[in-house]
Amino acid sequence: MVRTWPFWQLNDALRVEITVAVSGDTVSAYLFAWNPKRWTWNDLDAQIEQVGVSGHTDDRWSSGNTKQIPAGIRFFLIRLGVEPKGIIGSGVTLSAPDFGPHWDEERAASGDETLYCDIRFDYLSDGVLITWEELQQPPFSSFRWGVQASGISIPTLVSEALEELWQSRTAGAPGTPSAPISTTLPEGAKWKVVVNAYERNPLARAVCIAHYGHRCQVCSVDLGQKFGEIADGFIHVHHIVPLASIGLSYEVDPIHDLVPVCPTCHAVIHLQVPPLSVAEARALLEASL
Repeated sequence: MVRTWPFWQLNDALRVEITVAVSGDTVSAYLFAWNPKRWTWNDLDAQIEQVGVSGHTDDRWSSGNTKQIPAGIRFFLIRLGVEPKGIIGSGVTLSAPDFGPHWDEERAASGDETLYCDIRFDYLSDGVLITWEELQQPPFSSFRWGVQASGISIPTLVSEALEELWQSRTAGAPGTPSAPISTTLPEGAKWKVVVNAYERNPLARAVCIAHYGHRCQVCSVDLGQKFGEIADGFIHVHHIVPLASIGLSYEVDPIHDLVPVCPTCHAVIHLQVPPLSVAEARALLEASL
């Protein structure tokens, strides 16, 4: 049995729900595919760079014939067709599938349509991080990775093992993917989210921004208001307790352990070791005015 709860608001117009298995804290996952023989990804390098800068990049991806992919669900991207083959990306869906012009230009010109999901990559690479050969070994070998189309559900046991291996391959890199979410529901309408996270967990980042908004908690600037559409929603998220002092992993409370700050204030905070607190950085700013 699966239930969904409103989980975080990525911007003023979009609310995403994360699907959580009632029986545990596992988020199920889907497999999306890219075959360079069939489609040239012209802006791949630019999107990889964008993940490195802001922690994510958004796209719209075919879901094949699958109509029932929920928004907020975990996905992995596999490269097929040409070597090297294997897993190169991960993220969450931002919308359920809907129809649009076919990605093949000739078929689109004939009026053909296909299903697409809006997706958000939290990690993307031009190299394979989990190889095809590794995917042919247990426990991954129980799943057929040579899919003909995207939007294939990955069995829970396989997706759990894949997530664990993916975390180990990407930990410490920009755009690190999320770990499974543990959700508890105390008395009444109150609820708490705890994310079992490796460095720069994108779900923890999303929860933090949903709570505080995109305004810097030091200088109060909203970069979207200052620079316009190009910077809308862009903000850094600062770990109040430095990750280097914690170790490889820890449980992060997105509200109490993280805070959104603009890139300039974030840099100033880290000009000393240990870093300035948000209050200390704000006091320095106010003293200079």
